[in-house]
Amino acid sequence: VFLHNGKILNLARGATAIDAAFQIHTEVGLTMHGAEINGKPVPLSYELQNGDVVSILTGEGKPATDWMRYAKSRSTRSKLRSYFRQKQKESLREAGKILILDYLLMHGSLIEEHSFLRDSIPDGVDVIPKTLDELEELLPYGKAQVKDVDDLLHSIGKKHDRLYLHQIVSKIFLVPLNILVEAEKDRALSVPNSVVAAVHESRRMARDAAKAAEQENFSMPTVFTESDQLNSSAKLDLFLNDNEAVEYADNANLCQDCLPVLGDEIIGTAPGDDYCDEGTTVHRVACSHAQQAINEAAASRKSQSGNDVTEYIDRIDSVKLRTQAQNRFSNNSASKVEDVPVKLKWPEEDASDNADNLKYLAEVVVVASDRKLLLADCSEIVSDMAEIMKTGSATSDEHATLEFLVKVSSLQHLQGLMDKLNQVPSVMSVERRFGSDLL
Repeated sequence: VFLHNGKILNLARGATAIDAAFQIHTEVGLTMHGAEINGKPVPLSYELQNGDVVSILTGEGKPATDWMRYAKSRSTRSKLRSYFRQKQKESLREAGKILILDYLLMHGSLIEEHSFLRDSIPDGVDVIPKTLDELEELLPYGKAQVKDVDDLLHSIGKKHDRLYLHQIVSKIFLVPLNILVEAEKDRALSVPNSVVAAVHESRRMARDAAKAAEQENFSMPTVFTESDQLNSSAKLDLFLNDNEAVEYADNANLCQDCLPVLGDEIIGTAPGDDYCDEGTTVHRVACSHAQQAINEAAASRKSQSGNDVTEYIDRIDSVKLRTQAQNRFSNNSASKVEDVPVKLKWPEEDASDNADNLKYLAEVVVVASDRKLLLADCSEIVSDMAEIMKTGSATSDEHATLEFLVKVSSLQHLQGLMDKLNQVPSVMSVERRFGSDLL
């Protein structure tokens, strides 16, 4: 298996595009969102063949749990397990954060009224914390065994038990346990559906990550499902009518999160209420904004009842905390006009790489074995072929990562630049980033 610059990747039989990405560099694997073999897109589960030329597309990607099914290399599986274990901890911590902050929001004034913590904490420190940092400052003064806020949140999120939460709060804030338990007995549906849903989602993500990290036996499917092969433009075609008008893309209204270039496959989004005034934003087909517009437009829109939020706010036993909750929920659920997907195509225009046509931003990432004059050699090529807007660099172990935000005239022009960079000695891979980290 070869990289674009001709370098060889020594991979075991049955290795997939995922294994190739992680062998190039761990960061390449962790940020991968696509792969091309011999210049054509393939599923990440594609089993590499002798003679294949592999290109890994990086950017805002992140590993999915099903990657563990396709990773064949022991090293790749080890790196993925470490990633998913970390994600499990982060998800449980997020669940614990949601639970305890909403608990304090609900019972803040009751806790403050009955807490004996005031006698122990320094003057000027609030009994009821507003942030996690303030909560951590209070931990040494209570009777809870845990002294680290991350351990506390992880424990709450993992147990997901209301009685345990009563007990933890009782020990932290030195409040009689029976007062907290009785307070919730008098309240129906003390936890709003929005909080339950958020905690459920965090715990689901933690379970999925844990299952992925524990997988040991891996099998390669021989048949890809229809959903694996259905690309974004096909989804758009399914949603829009055949007689839907096709607009021309405006290069003055390009999405800054995906940075489309003349020649890319594109989709547009336009505000649902003020379509003409703001115009249509141009996206690459895999852009999250375009995907969200397509999915929202295709899904059946059901009116969302806000009764549980209203009842929740009404039950809060403090005017100050009730105001905070009203602001919080109003910010989260403020009316927002959904974007609608629009069919787009590029206009006929001059795609030559002269200075007048350098209209499109693109970010190129070079991963190489570090050496003297590497940056100078790469910069000389980039400056000769394109207009450099910004640069960045980083080194780790024996590898160097160079970033170039450039202006190009077309996808063909960009590919020519990347091909030239691939020929620089010690360069391991050259990829186009999805969007930009330098902007």
